[in-house]
Amino acid sequence: MSLTQRKNYFIAKGMQSRFAGTILLLVFLITVITACNIYVLGSFFMQTRATLTETQTTEGLMRLFILDLWPRLLLLVLVNVIIVFIVSIMYSHQFAGPAYKLEKSLQRIARGDLTFEIHLRKNDSLKEVAAAINQMLGRFRETLAQARTLSDDIATKLGSLGNDEKFAQLAKSAQALKEQINQFKITRDDEEESAGS
Repeated sequence: MSLTQRKNYFIAKGMQSRFAGTILLLVFLITVITACNIYVLGSFFMQTRATLTETQTTEGLMRLFILDLWPRLLLLVLVNVIIVFIVSIMYSHQFAGPAYKLEKSLQRIARGDLTFEIHLRKNDSLKEVAAAINQMLGRFRETLAQARTLSDDIATKLGSLGNDEKFAQLAKSAQALKEQINQFKITRDDEEESAGS
């Protein structure tokens, strides 16, 4: 089985259910608006002079329908587009805002800043992703703090050995390791030190 194929399409049931519910609600809203538009246009058309005369042909009725109702039809289409646009913006904001915040957070991590946690608003989506990144950041901070302590301990012990040539290369390696570890900011103090230098 390939890693790219999925057997289960409900991976994050809560998020997928909310998304499907929102799409269904949007479809329902469009259906209701369309039905109301058809009713209003039909009522208006039935009350106009076009249906009062029985001698009208189908072509004549269509011409009158288009000429009489074109402004109303255009207005109703415009109202529908505005309503759908507003609902789409409101819904997409629940994804776009968190996605943007996650992107900026990942860029901070790539620069070596591990001093923060991601906090999303109550109704935002992608909370599971933010929680996983926060957990990862916590684990990285713990691991790097331990590595920093071990690196400092190794450097101290190598310093106590004096100028023995056998340990000179090991001391250089320990210093290089310390420099690599210090590229990551794991506490606020690290952040202030790098800003001061």
